[in-house]
Amino acid sequence: MYFVYFVVYLFSGMRKISSGIFFQFVVAVATLGLVGCDRKPTEPGVAPSALIKVRFQTDWFPQPEHGGYYQALAKGYYAAEGLDVEILPGGPNAQVMSTVAVGRADLGMTNGDDVIVAIARGVPIKMVGAEMQRDPQGILFHSEHPLASLNDLEGKTLMAGAGSTWLEVLRQKGGVKFNLIPLMGDLARFMNNKEFVQQCFVTNEPFFARQRGATVGALLIASDTYEPYRVMFTANGFLAKHPDIVEKFVRASVRGWVDYLTGDPAPANKLLAALRNDLSPEFMAYSIKAMNEYKLVSGDPAKGEFTGQLTAARLEKQIKLLQEVGVLDKPVAVSDVVVFEFIPKSK
Repeated sequence: MYFVYFVVYLFSGMRKISSGIFFQFVVAVATLGLVGCDRKPTEPGVAPSALIKVRFQTDWFPQPEHGGYYQALAKGYYAAEGLDVEILPGGPNAQVMSTVAVGRADLGMTNGDDVIVAIARGVPIKMVGAEMQRDPQGILFHSEHPLASLNDLEGKTLMAGAGSTWLEVLRQKGGVKFNLIPLMGDLARFMNNKEFVQQCFVTNEPFFARQRGATVGALLIASDTYEPYRVMFTANGFLAKHPDIVEKFVRASVRGWVDYLTGDPAPANKLLAALRNDLSPEFMAYSIKAMNEYKLVSGDPAKGEFTGQLTAARLEKQIKLLQEVGVLDKPVAVSDVVVFEFIPKSK
């Protein structure tokens, strides 16, 4: 069943996928569906530790933007809930939602609007909590040619991920006209052109641009118009069978995030550094500072936001916006995309 749902999802997204890659995906997902759909977590008493095995899929290689999960792992917050969590790293070809949908992982994390789009295409997943109150994607610019708002992209050439939802929002809702070139995974063009602007993560690229001698600024893509969460999600089948595991995972993860960003991040950073020797202490400190300064995880207290929170009002607004810019294959309701019972009730 999951395989059928995901084929529908891929067919709907063919404008972004070549036929050859699509065929490879179908073969891969068929295999996953055969071997993964019936996977169950290890029950207490089976594993030597008597903890329930849980696999959590991230969207990228280990990094400080995943620090809360590694903090929960390093400080035993998952173990305290009876969980033996394995964090599965992603990468440029990570298929986070399909991995969770077919049961190769129990939970995952990614951009909230991508989850909504996938659900509208028939992928059987639901959000269960927020990792970040707003997405850390932004626009990187040279301070000599600053941007005060996204409207300042008018007439400029922007390097960004083709097909990104925020681009359609900016064009259709903001009426901003700009030239788009495909996003490359380096800063070479940016460093050689003071007027160049490109999509970035505010927790990442500004550090490396400054390290190379550039004076830069970054503008969050998130705004009152377009403000997607980054979310934790799971498959509908896993949620129906193991709501207690989902609840424990969300609770421990939120605890990990609060501790990582307000306490001593050394336990998580030690795990991250062991997994990636290119993560310097200076870079990890920068990423943590950026997450706090932009209130990415904790949210804005003036708006009543806090770590882990998802609200029906914001999700309803997001769904409506995605419908208006034409990226949803069919209408969806808030109840189709999220369950609220595992989300912290207050800060």
